[in-house]
This record gives sequence, structure tokens and C-alpha cells, in this order.
Amino acid sequence: MRTGFVVALAAVAIATPATAANLTISQYGRIAGTLPWAVALEKGMFKAAGLDIDGITAGSGGGTTMRNTLAGEIPVGEVSTSVAIAAARSGVKLKVIYAASNHVGELAWAAKPDSGINSIKDLIGKKVAYTNPRSTTEMVVRYALEKENLTDKVEILPLGGLGPALTALSQSAVAAAPLNDPLMTLHPGDYRILFYAWKYYPQFCWQVGVTTDEYAAAHPDIVRKIVEVHRKAVDFTYANKKEAAEIYAKDWNVELPEAIAILPKYYEWHHWSAGEFSREGLDAVVNGLNSVGELQGSVDWSKLIDQQYLDKDLHQKL
Repeated sequence: MRTGFVVALAAVAIATPATAANLTISQYGRIAGTLPWAVALEKGMFKAAGLDIDGITAGSGGGTTMRNTLAGEIPVGEVSTSVAIAAARSGVKLKVIYAASNHVGELAWAAKPDSGINSIKDLIGKKVAYTNPRSTTEMVVRYALEKENLTDKVEILPLGGLGPALTALSQSAVAAAPLNDPLMTLHPGDYRILFYAWKYYPQFCWQVGVTTDEYAAAHPDIVRKIVEVHRKAVDFTYANKKEAAEIYAKDWNVELPEAIAILPKYYEWHHWSAGEFSREGLDAVVNGLNSVGELQGSVDWSKLIDQQYLDKDLHQKL
């Protein structure tokens, strides 16, 4: 990972692109946390801000998304907080410039409805899936089992993604697997929810905006405008729920009634951050990274996070 990040950093151009550029946003169009960026595109917010950005590249997560962000025409993007920490620790001169979400969302672990498994306590002696090593799903499942005194009583397995995990569940190869929307809402009879991630991590700052020190120094106005567009799109998402649902339906390829059914809980959770950081949510990420062996100790957030691009009312003591 270290070499890949450094190579990607070397490829970053700091000149303003001559043609319209894309931003790289991890899991764009796949998870509800990225909805504000769909809103920004649909409502022409980039153009209104004077930014020559006309698309979003959907990062698949992990180090690949970070490398794509750093190598982009505009090296500003959105990645998981754990990836940002790993990049900074590998030597990339990186700034975290806003929080995309301080809530882990709908992520849950589910069993088959006819399995006789009704709660996390029923997983003793069984196999449980998560997606990938050092992922958010590994952090959550390890912490949940620890809190329930089940650490050595349940076998957990990385299966390579949500799809493979659910396939293993359907074939009874595991007793429980991580589940999210739209399946969770649209096919509730197919699964029995055992526990939600937010029960164990009420705040979890899992996705953040990043750029490089070099690009921020050369183009502070562009960085600030992108952060402002993000806030405006988040504000629009909260203030215009029906139109936000229409945009979700279009970009997530679901019917409008399905989008209207899916989104209300995200409003209740205040899922989208206007940019402000939750210290509790940041500490939860550190806790999770320690639990999976990715980190030993703490993170000096005051060195990694740069709040100068946020409106003053969003600044937090770190």
C-alpha cells in the first residue's frame, strides 16, 4: 500500500485542468451516504460555483479509491477514514477537509428468517461473515462481539464483499452476514436483522473528504468551493426530501416509491454531515482500527484534519 500511495502522489498535477473533470467518491451511487453528490450534479451546483466538474467517478473503496483520487485532474475526493489514515501514515502529504458522514448508517447483520437465529447471542459456535480485512464491517463485527462477550465464541470470516457474504448466507455457509440498503428495505422478509452497527458505534466518522497538501496550497479556492458545494448539496438533501428521493431513484435505479421508503431513516439519523466532524465518531474509527490491528494507539487529528475550508459554524475542537 505504501508504494502505491507514493506513486499516485507523484502523478498528481497541481495545475487547474483545461477540460471538465470528475471527482472520485468512494461507493458513489451504491450507498446512501453519497446521495448529496448526486444532488450536486443534478442541480448544477458545480457549475453554479464556477467549478469545471461534470461527473463523479465511483470509487470501489480501499487504497484504489485513494490512488484514483490523488491521480485525478482535481485531486479532491471522498474516501473511507481508515484509508485516509493509512495514506497519511504511509507518507502521503494529505489533508482531511470535511466529514461526509458521522453515522454508520443502515449497516446490519442478518440471518435467514428460518434459521432459528434471533439475536447476536444466538451466534455462539457459528460462522459470521464480514466483507474484507480491516474494513468497516470487520471493525463493527469485532467490536459488537467484544461488547457482548462473544469474542472467542464466534468465528468471523472475510468473504470479499457484501454480495459474496449474502450468497454465503443464502447457501447456509455462514449463519449471519452484513446487510444494507436497498435489500434491507425492499426485501425485509428475506432476512432477520440480528443487530445494527449503530447500536455499538452510535457515532462513526467513516467517510471523509481529502486532498493533498500540494494541491490545497496551489488551489485553495477550488478546494473551498468543492467543500461549499458539498455543504449546499447536503442542505438541499435535508430541505427537499421528495426531490432528493427522485434523484436517489434515478441514480440508484429504484422506483420512486422504493426510494421514498428507503430514505426516511437516514434523515432520522442525520446521516449526511454538512462537513463537521464528530469527535466521538473519529474516536470510534480509531477504536475500530486498533481492534483489527491496523493501528496501535491514537491519531493526532489536529495534524491530519484541516478545517479552514469549512464554514466557521462547522468548526469543531479536535
